[in-house]
Amino acid sequence: MFNVILQNKLSSLSDKILDYSNETSERIDESVNSFVDSEITLARKIIESTNEINIKSYEIEHECLKILGLHQPVAKDLRLGAALLRTSIELERINILAAYISRYAIDSKEKDSNIHKPPHIQLMSQTVQSMLKDGVGALISKDLHLLKRSTKNYSSLQDFYNQMFLQYDESIFGSSHMYLMLVGRNLLSMGHHVMGMADRIAYTIVGKRVMHHKVFYNVLMR
Repeated sequence: MFNVILQNKLSSLSDKILDYSNETSERIDESVNSFVDSEITLARKIIESTNEINIKSYEIEHECLKILGLHQPVAKDLRLGAALLRTSIELERINILAAYISRYAIDSKEKDSNIHKPPHIQLMSQTVQSMLKDGVGALISKDLHLLKRSTKNYSSLQDFYNQMFLQYDESIFGSSHMYLMLVGRNLLSMGHHVMGMADRIAYTIVGKRVMHHKVFYNVLMR
């Protein structure tokens, strides 16, 4: 009886994480579009809705802690609860970074910084969204192959950033490209937060801490 209640609560939390992740992915896309297209109205909307969207993170964290404290799950249920908690925290941080990108869109427009927006920005945005979709999908379906695809995309994200950095280095192009690099760094940080989820998700699936286990680290992260 108690196990059924626990499973139902974990399943409900998993659904909430999936919804929160989808909304986060949409906000990543919109924040980058607000920067690329100088859409100030959209940028303000994203900033103003950040606290509201992140209330979901607090609710999920509260439910996770209640489950861990009251039901005292063990083995795979404990690992799943911990992974849901970690994923919620990382999603909150990604949403905050999306708000920063929207802020850069506004600042760039107000300073009339008419800079070229290279395709690298959109490619980074798409890569982060793919990483997020695959990472959370791996958590929900316990699919190691999805998780591997998510983590391997981090290398592509780094490559896009490095290519952009070489082409638009501030020391060469001056401060006009500062916002471009700031947006790139925020997208790179988003990828880092997805990687933070991945370690905990891998632990849920295989029962071992990937970062401290050479075999699984080589499989997932390289």
